[in-house]
Amino acid sequence: MINTTNHHPDENMLIEFSAGTLETAASICVSAHLHFCSRCRTKLLRLDQVGSQIMSQSEPMEVADNAFDQVMEKIDSADLVSSSKTSSATSASTSINTSDEGFPYSVKKLINTSLISKNWKRLSSSVDVARFKTGQEDFEVALHKICAGGKTPKHGHEGLEYTVVLKGSFSDENAVYREGDFLMRQPGDVHQPMGAQNGECICLSALSAPIVPTSPLGFLMKPWLRINPM
Repeated sequence: MINTTNHHPDENMLIEFSAGTLETAASICVSAHLHFCSRCRTKLLRLDQVGSQIMSQSEPMEVADNAFDQVMEKIDSADLVSSSKTSSATSASTSINTSDEGFPYSVKKLINTSLISKNWKRLSSSVDVARFKTGQEDFEVALHKICAGGKTPKHGHEGLEYTVVLKGSFSDENAVYREGDFLMRQPGDVHQPMGAQNGECICLSALSAPIVPTSPLGFLMKPWLRINPM
C-alpha cells in the first residue's frame, strides 16, 4: 500500500501504543491509522524492537503459578460486548455496510461486535453518526459520515478529539484530510469541517467532551450533541 497520509500521531502516542499503555479510545484510533500508514508502522516496529531489547535485559521476576490464568480472565472480561439496543431514528442511508470498504480490521471488528445500532443516526442535514460500545468511560467512540459537499456547524472543542479518516476526505480552515490521516483536536480548537464534493467522507472519532457550536443558535443542537462514553 502506497503511503499517502500526511497527518500522524505524535511520537509519544506511538511509544505508549508500543508499550501497551495508551488508553483504549486513542489506541483504537492509532490502530486504524496504522492500517493506512507505512511510515508509522515502520516507527512502531523500531519501538517494539527497542522494547524487546529492554525486556531481554531486565531481571526476571517470580510470578504466581496461576498468573497466566488471571491475565486471560481479565482479557476475556474486557472483550467488546455487542449491544441489543436499536433505534428507529435513522438517516436516509440507513445500513452500515463495510463489505466493500477498505476499512482497517480493527474498525470492521468494532462494527461487527460493538456497534450500538447497525443504522446511521442523523446529527444534522450533513452529518450522520454510528456509536460503538468500547468498554471505557472517558471517550465516546463513533463513526461520523459527512455527505458529499456537506458542512458541519462551525464548532469549538472542550475536550480532546481523535479522528482518523477512513473513506473519502474533508477539509477545514487549516488543511485537507485524506484516508488514513490522524488528527488530534485540543480543548479550545475551533474549526468547520466540510466534506469533499466528489463523495461522502467517513471518519472514526473519539471525543472526550461534546463539541460546542459557535453559532448563536448552537444551543438548539445541544440535545443531539451529547456524548455517551461506554
